[in-house]
Amino acid sequence: MRILHITRYFQPGMGYQENGLLAAQMRLGHQVRLITSDRYHPHPNYKETMKMDDSQRIVGVSHQEEDGLDVVRLKVVWEWRAHWWVLWRGLWQAVRDFQPDIIHTHCAVIAGSTFQILWGNLFRRYPIVVDDHNNYFNIQPYTPAKRLLYRFIFRRLMRPVLMRSVGRVLGITHEVRDYLHRELGIDPAMVAINTLGTKPEVFYRMPEAGRAFRERHGIAPDKVLLVNAGKITRVKDNHVLLEAMALLAQRSDRAHLLMIGNAPAEYKAELENIIEARNLGDRVTWLDFMPNSELPAAYSASDIGVWPGDASITYLECASCGVPLVLPDCGYSHYALTNDNGLRFPRGDAAALADALHRLVADDALRARMGRNARELIERDLNWDALARQTIQIYQEVIDAHRGRSQAQHRSTAVT
Repeated sequence: MRILHITRYFQPGMGYQENGLLAAQMRLGHQVRLITSDRYHPHPNYKETMKMDDSQRIVGVSHQEEDGLDVVRLKVVWEWRAHWWVLWRGLWQAVRDFQPDIIHTHCAVIAGSTFQILWGNLFRRYPIVVDDHNNYFNIQPYTPAKRLLYRFIFRRLMRPVLMRSVGRVLGITHEVRDYLHRELGIDPAMVAINTLGTKPEVFYRMPEAGRAFRERHGIAPDKVLLVNAGKITRVKDNHVLLEAMALLAQRSDRAHLLMIGNAPAEYKAELENIIEARNLGDRVTWLDFMPNSELPAAYSASDIGVWPGDASITYLECASCGVPLVLPDCGYSHYALTNDNGLRFPRGDAAALADALHRLVADDALRARMGRNARELIERDLNWDALARQTIQIYQEVIDAHRGRSQAQHRSTAVT
């Protein structure tokens, strides 16, 4: 099968869907190409969180191998970085050059590049699958302008036309499916749940590397190490995590928190003030952003993974290293806790988070059992190879339905 993926941004060396899923589809023997823009993701506060300036983000037009993938980068003619919208030049020529059996356009339904491909496909009729990663937290604050965009401009004016060429929509969580139905009017029956995943062959527990990591960073071997990694911005609720850590410190002297990632200056100062005010200086180790390749050692050093705010694919990588998770009790995180491999708490409730953490800190056997279950979940369900097989099946269904419609139309024309 010739599979063409289209995504607004692609960055080598990351653990994102566009890095892992495409490689897995290639391992299944399919011919895969990615069309993307001439630049990397404009992550929130990327100059601080990713330590990357504009000259590093814009990498230029090219057609080359990146991360082992066949990647075509097109010239961006317009970009709205606030919402990761791009329009690019030469999209349909690049599509024709590849002649795909199916087009998979990525994240999200409301995106300039997706509009480009769906609008153009009204006159070309390739089989198309669209995926979406928008949970409810992605549209907050839900301003009047956003409400107008979602519920009128897209739902009433654009969706009825553009979705004609879409065979299936893939949502990464059940909350995404609910959002697509409620906000955009997309029939839930059209949405297949296709979660995110990770690479268990890369992220696995390495005891020696974990011990060396602790020694290198001065973390005692008898501490129960809590880890949080990723871009540290306000929506990730690290302030809630630190307040919970302060409450946990009153109940146990075993816990130590490892935070990995950079934060915008204002939020960093706020978090540092909490650390100082709550006397957490000797209980928190805060390290700069790490490349994906260095994270397995950090997770192997850790005993509990905790992500209190917006979703992050990094908690799947942590779980793959045999670490139990503590996540918000929200629709976007439930898929990562389906194998008795962690605990939930009401988002924003520092006391409840402290209770969940204390339960795991105090019970070595519970941590060990949930850690084994976490690894099992990744190996069984939440890995890119399993998810690639699922997407290939969906693609084939879309292709078959598209072919059936085309043959029916041909027969109808012939009779007329």
